[in-house]
Amino acid sequence: MEQETKKHITELDALVQDRQLQMMKTAVPYINPSSQGTLAFLIKFLELRRTVALFGQTDASLQMCALPETAEPLAIKLLDTFLSFSTEEERETIDLLMGYIQMFSGNREPPV
Repeated sequence: MEQETKKHITELDALVQDRQLQMMKTAVPYINPSSQGTLAFLIKFLELRRTVALFGQTDASLQMCALPETAEPLAIKLLDTFLSFSTEEERETIDLLMGYIQMFSGNREPPV
């Protein structure tokens, strides 16, 4: 179950990571243990640098909150996204929360 959740990537990660960084991350367990920390630090530094560059641009930001409200509340969309990273127990809680939100928002469809 835990391995399944590690295969998903967030929207932010997709924007700041690339194939080369993924290859570097994959290589960490295979290099000399005394160098693993240095490589891991370099990878995180590169991700941070890309994140700063991304949000330094006025036209490139994450836009989910800027989208117009639809029949489905943004909270439902966010919780639905969390499902791909969640354990079975967390999924049950998220489904319950989604049901409450839908019930109080007037949307009577059952949670996904």
